[in-house]
Amino acid sequence: MKLPFYFETNITSGSAKNIGQLSESAKQKFIQDNRLDYEIFEYAKREIQRDAHKSGSVFANALNLVHVIQAEINQLENPYLHSSVAFGFDEAFLVKVHGVINRFDLAPINEYLRFAQGEARTFADMYDGFVDSVLDGVVSGWAVNLSRPEQSVRLEVRVGSEVIASGSTGEHRPDVASAGYPSAYTGFSIALPPDAPDEFHVAVAGSAERLHNAGVWRRGWHCV
Repeated sequence: MKLPFYFETNITSGSAKNIGQLSESAKQKFIQDNRLDYEIFEYAKREIQRDAHKSGSVFANALNLVHVIQAEINQLENPYLHSSVAFGFDEAFLVKVHGVINRFDLAPINEYLRFAQGEARTFADMYDGFVDSVLDGVVSGWAVNLSRPEQSVRLEVRVGSEVIASGSTGEHRPDVASAGYPSAYTGFSIALPPDAPDEFHVAVAGSAERLHNAGVWRRGWHCV
C-alpha cells in the first residue's frame, strides 16, 4: 500500500494443542541457534532509536498517527480471520482499508517519508572468502569486502565464540583477481597459537559470517 499499515492474512481459528513449558536449556539452545535473527532484531531496534532521535518530532508525529490509523484498521471485519487459505486479496476489504486511511490527514507520515528518503543510505558490507589450507600451524586463504574492496578484511580464528588468533588480508593473490574479484590483495596467513585446540573456524572479525570452507578444521583436515 506504500504506507506503513498491515492486516493479517491466512489465519485459522482454534489454538495449538499440547503446548508445554520449554526448559531453560531448550530456550537457550533456541536463542543460540537463532542468534543471527536476534542480532538483526537488536540492530533494527537501534536503527529505529537512531532515527527517532535524529528526526525528532517528525518521527514521533508520524509514528503516533500510524498507531491511530492501524488501530482503526484492526477494528474492521477481516475476511482472512475466517479463511484457512487466502486466494489473493479481497478487493472489498482493501477498499475498506483504504477508506479508513483516507479519513486521516497523512501529512505527518508523508513528512517523515520525505525525511527518510532524503537521508544518505549506508550499505552493509558484503564479504566473500575461502580457507585454502591449515599447514604447519598457519591458516591460509583469501577474503574480500565486496562493498569496499580497497579495505583489508580483519579475520578471527575462533573455537566456538572464543577468538584464539586474528589477522588481516593484504597478501598478493592474483588468482583471486583473475577469478573476477575486485582486488588482488586478498590473501591472508594467520599463525595459530601453539596450544590451539584441534577444532576451530575462521570468520570475519566482529561478525558471525564465516568464510567458505571454513567449517570446523582439525589440524591438517577439514570437517564439513
